[in-house]
Amino acid sequence: MSLHCETLDGGVLRLTLDRPRSANALDSALNAALVAALEDAARDAAVRAVLLTGAGGRVFSAGANLREDLGPDTKRLRREALLRSLLAMLDFPKPLLAVVRGKAVGGGGMLVLLADEALMEGGASLSMPEIGHGMPSPIGISILMDRGSRAAAQALMQAAESFDAARCLAAGLAAFVHDDAALDAAALDRARRLGALDARCFAANKHWMNARLRAELPLAAARAAELAETAHAH
Repeated sequence: MSLHCETLDGGVLRLTLDRPRSANALDSALNAALVAALEDAARDAAVRAVLLTGAGGRVFSAGANLREDLGPDTKRLRREALLRSLLAMLDFPKPLLAVVRGKAVGGGGMLVLLADEALMEGGASLSMPEIGHGMPSPIGISILMDRGSRAAAQALMQAAESFDAARCLAAGLAAFVHDDAALDAAALDRARRLGALDARCFAANKHWMNARLRAELPLAAARAAELAETAHAH
């Protein structure tokens, strides 16, 4: 199974991107499983909070699976699958925390940024290498401008720099940084604490906090499609 679901104490559900041999890359099956799991968890009153992590410890997620062949519309279908996952993250009404070990790259980094909070292991890192592959990324720009700053978007998207955990924390892209041995317990404690808060208020506040980015992401995805068509035409 590409997504492993585990119920923990205190109403916490842990979702693990479980494709370690493929660096937990986001193929169509994994994107669909993540969307379905978040929709199910939103409806399940027993779930108070969700932790999202990656299997293997070396890579949280390497982003889109560029080797997946979905036919002549592969690039479009890949963008649409990622967008559905990103919107599902934003739409999830309960606390959603990313627990990050290793590298979070491209679309994998976007998942981290769209969690309510990211807890990173000291050796973790975040990178957005799309420009190095000749891939404009209005989606990544929108997310970074909302979650961080123009400076963060410039460094990560335009200069293709990699942020270590300390730099993510300083830039406001991570909420906490912990040693590896303490990360899981700290994440579970944090999820329980947030999950114990008034669920109706949390959902209302989250909806309002995410409203601008939620409206902008489909526009950014459409712009990405336009840019891809222009590149293909030339």
